[in-house]
Amino acid sequence: MPSRLIARASAPATKQAPSSSSALEIDTIAELPGAVSCRPAGNIGSERVVALNEAIVKALGEKSSVLIFDLARVDDLAPADIGLLVVLQKLLRERSGDLVIVGLRPKLIRVLETLGFGDYFSYSLDQRHAVEYIQGMNRDIFPISAPCPACSAPLGLLGPGRSRCRACQAVVTVQADGTVELG
Repeated sequence: MPSRLIARASAPATKQAPSSSSALEIDTIAELPGAVSCRPAGNIGSERVVALNEAIVKALGEKSSVLIFDLARVDDLAPADIGLLVVLQKLLRERSGDLVIVGLRPKLIRVLETLGFGDYFSYSLDQRHAVEYIQGMNRDIFPISAPCPACSAPLGLLGPGRSRCRACQAVVTVQADGTVELG
């Protein structure tokens, strides 16, 4: 008599992948002009990354500069998923915007921190807190020039967020009020 584990492994898979319409919700945010909210579901995986990237970039259009990426319904992060987040972050930084990740469970935070991306993205508890954070930023003071806290080299800062000093490669955090800190 075969074990239940062998029987389960040889049985045909009955679980179907969710359809693309239910696996990804993309909305604009009424309180923030130029902001988009994205909520994928399940495991993103390398099979869905290209389709998700295309859908998100299409929703962002030419002018949107803020993306709130809700990971509350995502079970796990694969390398391809983190690659998608990095690509979207770079696109939004080119537009002087930001990618804010919300809904992170402790397991997903540990994955990002273990891979060295703990300080690369902006995080918020949920979408409401992310909107409040973005609305509270005073964007009128940027761009500014400030000295690197590690080596005193001049930094050209376009907006709040995390960056690297070109001279010493130190990670710096730029606050919404223009203050610069290490880390």
